[in-house]
Amino acid sequence: MAGPIIITVGNNKGGVGKSTTCINLSAGLAREGASVLVVDGDPQSNTTSTLLPDFGLRENSSLVKALEDPEGAFSPNACATKTEHLEIVPNSIRCMEWEVRSYAGIDSVLGFSRLLQNDKDIGRYDYVLIDTPPNIGPMLRNALLISDYVLVPCPVGDQYALDGFSTFVQVLSQAKQQNKKLLLLGVVLTKFDGRAVTHKKNKGRIRAFFDAKGIPVFDTEIRVNIDIDRAHSHRKSIFEFDATKSGALDYHALAREVIARVEKQA
Repeated sequence: MAGPIIITVGNNKGGVGKSTTCINLSAGLAREGASVLVVDGDPQSNTTSTLLPDFGLRENSSLVKALEDPEGAFSPNACATKTEHLEIVPNSIRCMEWEVRSYAGIDSVLGFSRLLQNDKDIGRYDYVLIDTPPNIGPMLRNALLISDYVLVPCPVGDQYALDGFSTFVQVLSQAKQQNKKLLLLGVVLTKFDGRAVTHKKNKGRIRAFFDAKGIPVFDTEIRVNIDIDRAHSHRKSIFEFDATKSGALDYHALAREVIARVEKQA
């Protein structure tokens, strides 16, 4: 059975929309009929908080539990969400303790590779999306070594959005030395307010920056939409909250664009 397309959602900066994108892109892909597994690799666990219906499930199924088990795998730790075709391997603050313990060990780099190799049922998913923390640590490095693609959220309204991006690109290059199939699927512009002059200027500057480096940028832009925050406060994706809102329209368009780009690469 062919394996799923694995996509890391990553950026070493915080507040760029990684978890928001992971939550709503995964839901968008599921709405397109894809079978999707989200792996919450961020110890802050915001993706888990939104998608997991019952926090008690983390006692028996979690990313840390899988990593601490020599025979661990992703899919046995997958929990159903309220969205059809979408499951999640949840995380918790205990992941920080695992990171400290594993820092000098082989699992600090190859833990996810072990889980994937052990996973006999991973082929039931079409896509695996991995949320990652805002740092260049074990979670990000593990994710990159099993991924086919990287998707990078970049907030338009942040004057410092491009700071540190060269460091992130270096990390991708290092990962690619061990994972030859790894490709940058694209940068997705987030938190765009078309009414703000500074946002329009920043968008042009950011697109020009990436174009000059030959880095693909998605046509879809994620607009500022307070309903996304409202949805997450109700522990729902934007589609569950209100599929007519601009946030839902944007993430649905992004899901379709991701599918098209992946199919083009195939």
